[in-house]
Amino acid sequence: MKVAITAFMYVCLSFTILQYFSMLVWSGLSNVLMNRARPGNRALTLDKVRRDQDTLGVSIIMPAYNEEAVITHTVRSALDQDYPNLEILVVNDGSKDNTLGVMIDAFDLRPFETDPVPGPIGTEKVTTIYRSSTFPRVVLVDKAPAGAKADNANVGINIARYDWIVVMDSDEFMENDVISRCMAAVVESPDEVVAVGTSLLPANDIVIDGSTIVEREASRNYWVGCQLIEYLTAFLVARPGLAQVGALPIISGGFGLFRRDAVLEVNGFEHGHLGEDMDMCMRIHKAQSESGRPYRIVQVPEAIVWTEFPSSMAILQRQRIRWHRGLKIIIDDHGGMIGRRRYGTVGTIGMGMMYLFEWIGPLLEALGWFLLTGLLLAGWIDPLNAFAVFLTTQLVGMALTTIGVMLAVTRLDCYRGIGDLMRLLKFTIFVNWGYRQLTLWWRIRSILPGDTSWGEMPRAGFKTVSTS
Repeated sequence: MKVAITAFMYVCLSFTILQYFSMLVWSGLSNVLMNRARPGNRALTLDKVRRDQDTLGVSIIMPAYNEEAVITHTVRSALDQDYPNLEILVVNDGSKDNTLGVMIDAFDLRPFETDPVPGPIGTEKVTTIYRSSTFPRVVLVDKAPAGAKADNANVGINIARYDWIVVMDSDEFMENDVISRCMAAVVESPDEVVAVGTSLLPANDIVIDGSTIVEREASRNYWVGCQLIEYLTAFLVARPGLAQVGALPIISGGFGLFRRDAVLEVNGFEHGHLGEDMDMCMRIHKAQSESGRPYRIVQVPEAIVWTEFPSSMAILQRQRIRWHRGLKIIIDDHGGMIGRRRYGTVGTIGMGMMYLFEWIGPLLEALGWFLLTGLLLAGWIDPLNAFAVFLTTQLVGMALTTIGVMLAVTRLDCYRGIGDLMRLLKFTIFVNWGYRQLTLWWRIRSILPGDTSWGEMPRAGFKTVSTS
């Protein structure tokens, strides 16, 4: 009995180390990608995209619900993009605050169309479309409330003028080259690229002046700092590597660029889905693979979008439980793609990793730590051996998160001060010792019945020069 339990404990924790080492492989591929000259980071290509007035048009869709504190800043960051052909569609989902009034006042919006004809994707009723008399590219769509981002995104997709669409959250602030970097990747092979992902970083500690970020600082808040390390690991270590081999299973719901016809082909976002961003990406993968058309879903890590992170444990817990429940729905809906040749590497590697490391992995890792503690207390395992197991997992995890920090500092140049670097390195310790174990519990908690609603996330709003 003792031998069997000890052996199973080692299997559980070895699985965790295997997950870490697989991420180290992706970090190598990501480093190759970020070192290589590509359209998204080549100065000459970017300059051509910015200057070409005939370049492909992009419709930026911002679903909005109770966003009066942030929406005008987000729209201004879109207006200041250095890309020539844009329209900005804010879709107001019956906000209870003054989102509509703030937008009307800030951009001089006037009713343009009432009771418009429904589009190809079924949605809640659109009541009024407003256009700005001073900023012709700004459009606001007022609609009956649906209580779901997917419905609001679908309204924007229906109305969009252009063949390329961005679906993003309305509490975000874009660096002014985000669209250019993404579209540079598109114009290289417009017939193959169907979706583009970016990097997301926390807006909690940036300071803006109009449409310009004047200060970037690594957070001092424990919860935001730990999330930052998670995001750096995901967006700079894992996703570029997965995209390199055609296995990227998700374009973040925070910001994603899509070819509109590819989204229409799968009938838009699924209303009420807890993981609508990953579901959209997987349905595009599936449709493109089954059609036999060559296609690519790419990641442009140098394109940076800043978004407000949960800054308290209660809000973060609710978010992570909801995310993991969404992952279970994804696995139920798309698990049939795993190992199928017709779905290529996204089936074998992308979905395979999601199933093994994101769904089964937390259960095995938590069980491994539970057994290690029990064996140690029972005197069935030597303390030195227990410490060696613990130290190995922690050191490998810290090495992985440190790679993400180093890529952020050297490749993105978004955190420049020595104080920022010290805080980032501090959080690589915190995220592995305490935070990771807490999020493991939240993932396990997600398996149990509970509230599946999105809930409210209070907005602190952006720090501006006048308020910082």
